[in-house]
Amino acid sequence: MKKTNNSLEQKEVSLEAVPIVPGMAMGPVFQFRRLSFNIEDLDYDINSVKTEIHRFRSACKKTAQMLRKTQEMSSTIYDDQFREIFESQVALIEDNIFLQEIENRITQNQCSAAYAVFTVFHEKMDHFMSMENEYFRDRALDIQDLKHKILHAIFGIGTEYQISVPSVIFADYLSPSDTIHFNRNLILAIVTDTGGKTSHAAIVARSLNLPYVINDKNLSKIVQQKDFVIIDSYVGRVIINPLEKTLQSYRKLKKKYTTIESKLKKESALPATTIDGVNVDVYANVEFLHEISDVISSGASGIGLFRTEGIFLEKDKLPGEEEQYQIYRRFSEEMQGMPILLRTLDAGGDKILRDIDHPQEQNPFLGWRAIRFCIDEKDIFKTQLRAILRANILGNIQILIPMISCLGEIRETKKIIEEVSQELLSEGKEFFPDTEMGIMVEIPSAALMSDMFAREVDFMSIGTNDLTQYTLAVDRTNQKIARLFNDMHPAVLRLMQITIINARKNGIEVSLCGEMAANPEAIPVLLGLGLRKLSISPFMIPRIKKVIRMCNISECEALVEQLLTLPSSLEVDEKAQLFYNSKVSNSNLLL
Repeated sequence: MKKTNNSLEQKEVSLEAVPIVPGMAMGPVFQFRRLSFNIEDLDYDINSVKTEIHRFRSACKKTAQMLRKTQEMSSTIYDDQFREIFESQVALIEDNIFLQEIENRITQNQCSAAYAVFTVFHEKMDHFMSMENEYFRDRALDIQDLKHKILHAIFGIGTEYQISVPSVIFADYLSPSDTIHFNRNLILAIVTDTGGKTSHAAIVARSLNLPYVINDKNLSKIVQQKDFVIIDSYVGRVIINPLEKTLQSYRKLKKKYTTIESKLKKESALPATTIDGVNVDVYANVEFLHEISDVISSGASGIGLFRTEGIFLEKDKLPGEEEQYQIYRRFSEEMQGMPILLRTLDAGGDKILRDIDHPQEQNPFLGWRAIRFCIDEKDIFKTQLRAILRANILGNIQILIPMISCLGEIRETKKIIEEVSQELLSEGKEFFPDTEMGIMVEIPSAALMSDMFAREVDFMSIGTNDLTQYTLAVDRTNQKIARLFNDMHPAVLRLMQITIINARKNGIEVSLCGEMAANPEAIPVLLGLGLRKLSISPFMIPRIKKVIRMCNISECEALVEQLLTLPSSLEVDEKAQLFYNSKVSNSNLLL
């Protein structure tokens, strides 16, 4: 599409943005604006509590019907890949605890249904926004979306989704149902003011292969329908009303990107074998069932990290054994026998379960979380373990225990697994008795004691995000010191080397599932350390496999020997980058 003369006369504006789904698009702006509500706009006083409760119940019913209709539409067009997203939203607004909370607010405060919905949902949003974990902050957007949907239902307000020409959508945020309602053939890209990489909108955009960036400048309120934009979500850039020379440059760049992506897609099924014939398995990190199609299409060797916290935090009550069993069983079957490393509940820290009385902690990330929580809350842990063992009929699920710091935690976990096995046996329930158990190495003590730990477990998985954080005493979410967080720090590399050597000595597998494995420049370092199993986001797998195929193990090992003699992360970074640029050819294919 050619840019209009009117747009050409306007000043070009180039802004940085956070890339969420890689891609490039050019086209006119479509401003998606839903009617928003401020608390001062809502009536507080009411005539009848009974009438307001009825209004609230009716609005919830209408919202649930709308979500189910959207789910049916989604299933028709996109199969069932987004089903659980809509199911989780319906489950919340049909949850009796949630309904009662709103009705109690109406009754106790003698306030309108709209006012009660606004205030209760706002409190829930604040709860999630206060969490440091990005995934759970992104859940606040789901709460906000439901709030708007119920308020719209209360006031009988509809939403306009009509796009007449292929356009770039600008919005404050987009819900999955918003994205599904638009004509996919007319969406060129998405730009939102809020959101994150783990938001449900991001999940849908990835599945639909839509370029997506987030800009915190409230662009959705600044751009105009007449504007023409370029979205580069490979590097994170939004260009408003580009000059003709800019357009020409980006048209050439888009053609290059398209060629690169096409080649990577064709090569995704190729094995990740180095130049000198060493095979490396690249696995996927996932959280939900709908991601399995991405895992399969990415050329992954399996799932190297299945985070189960979402199952526990998506609803207001803890999932029972049968509910978990059905989810784990579907994972096992849909992965068609490929291995799955299922991480048990990593609660605590910023992941607070609502049914549990969590103590106020000065430093929750060093407190009652993960395996410490599970050992204390044994019934919750046993329920999950029962579901896992029963679901593992194909024998492709392995149990991964997070946050191990001492030998006692490993032995206590093995004891609980044995208890669960005996219970299932006595109940005559079918289960897989030889399910393997491994541990996350994400605390320095686990790395330093990995020689002893390796004798007690079937495998180990290095979590570089937490290992780096705990080794360097750097909170990676604290912007003031974020510059100090570096997983290529010599101390972190040494702890990883100790773990890998000890795993090999004891004849067990060791993998890595942190963000470090998604950094192309870190791949030669990881291979040189001896890692042969990596786990990353499905969307990075084709690129990382390509990098691996460009590496030579003997050269990578020589690189690591040099890196381990360097005193600072700055020197390590410089040396690793120099090696990558000189040895890993065609690095431009990995943008």
